[in-house]
Amino acid sequence: MTDDLKIEKIEIAACALSLDKPIRLGTVEVRARDYICLRIHTNAGIIGNAIGYRSGSMLAESLNMLAPRLLGQNPLMRRAIGHALDSAFIPSRAAYLRAVSLIDIALWDITAKHADLPLYKLLGGERKSVQALPVLGFNYAERPVDDIRAEMDQHSSAGTRLIKVMIKGNDALANSRYIRALAQHGGDDVALAVDTHWSWRTITEASETCRRIDDCGLAFIEDPFLPQQTQLLRDLRGKLRTPLASGEDVLDPYSYLELARNIDILRVDATSNGGISAAMDAIAVAQACGRQTLPHVFPYLHLHLACAKGSVMAVEYIPEHTGTDPVRQLLNDFPKISGGDFQISDQPGAGCELRWQNVVQHAAQTLSIEP
Repeated sequence: MTDDLKIEKIEIAACALSLDKPIRLGTVEVRARDYICLRIHTNAGIIGNAIGYRSGSMLAESLNMLAPRLLGQNPLMRRAIGHALDSAFIPSRAAYLRAVSLIDIALWDITAKHADLPLYKLLGGERKSVQALPVLGFNYAERPVDDIRAEMDQHSSAGTRLIKVMIKGNDALANSRYIRALAQHGGDDVALAVDTHWSWRTITEASETCRRIDDCGLAFIEDPFLPQQTQLLRDLRGKLRTPLASGEDVLDPYSYLELARNIDILRVDATSNGGISAAMDAIAVAQACGRQTLPHVFPYLHLHLACAKGSVMAVEYIPEHTGTDPVRQLLNDFPKISGGDFQISDQPGAGCELRWQNVVQHAAQTLSIEP
C-alpha cells in the first residue's frame, strides 16, 4: 500500500478575509488577511492540508507552477520531493520558499494520517501541552492604556503567563512609557514581550528605545531590524540585558546557524521557512546553540512542533477577540487552551484541517491541478 500511494490532484485557493477594523503592524497597515490554502489528494483518499499567509508574495502562482511536478509522486517520499524541487528552483528561492513550505506541510499531514498518528508523535513526542502566548494590544496608539491593561487581565485571569505586544519604533519616549506601564501592570505574574516589527535600521536608533525599557524585565524584544540586517543583532545584544528574538523571516534554512549564535530566541515559521522539515532542523540548530525557539502564529500546526521538542518555549497565537486573524473561519478545529497552556489533540494529521466549503466560499481564486 505504501509503495502504491500517489498524489493525484492538487487544489489551491486564495482567500482574503476582511478585518472589522484595519490594524497596524509596525509601519504596515493591514485591512484584510490574505491566506493561501492547499489540499493534496492521494489515490488512497488521504488528503493533506496546509494554509499560510500570502504576505505580498506570488504564493498561489508559485504553487500552481510547482503542483504539476507533484502529480504521480509518492507523498511519503517528502525528502526526495523536496530535494528535486530545491534543485529546480534555486534562482527563484525567495518566491519559491513559501510555496514549498505549504507543500511540505501537506505532505507531512498525509504522512501522519497514513500512519494514523498526530504529527507531534510522528516527530518524536515529548509533551502534550505547551505555554500559550497571546499577541495583544493591536492599534495601541489609538487606544487608552487602560484598555490594553484590561485585555491583559482577561488573559492573565485565565492562566496566561506570557503576553506579547507590538510597538512602532518612531517615538522612544512614548514607547518606553507605554511598555513600562504594561510591564508594571503585569508584575511578577505575567512576563511581557515586545515586537518592534523591523522598526530600526541602525544600532543608534534601536538603542534609543531599547535602553529605556531594558530594565523592565521583558521576556524578549523581537525583530528590531530588517531580516537582512541580522549582523546588527549581535551588536545590539551586547548592549542589552533583555533577550533578543528573530528569525521568522529567514529565507535560507542554512542561515539559522549564524542567527542562532547572535540572538537568544530563534523564531521559526513552518509556513514560510521551508515547511515542517526545515522548522525541525532550525529547532535542532537552536537547541545545539543553547537557544530556545518560538514559532510564529499558526498555533494549530506549530503546537505539534512544540510538543515534539521541549526547547520550544511557547506557541504564539492571535486571540479571536482581537478580530485581527479570522483564520478560524477556514479551519475545522482550533487547539484548546486550559490554564494558559495549549492542549494537543491526538487526532491524526498536522492539525490544520481545512473547512473546504468555507475556503471555496471566501476564495477569490481557485486552481485545480490533475493529470
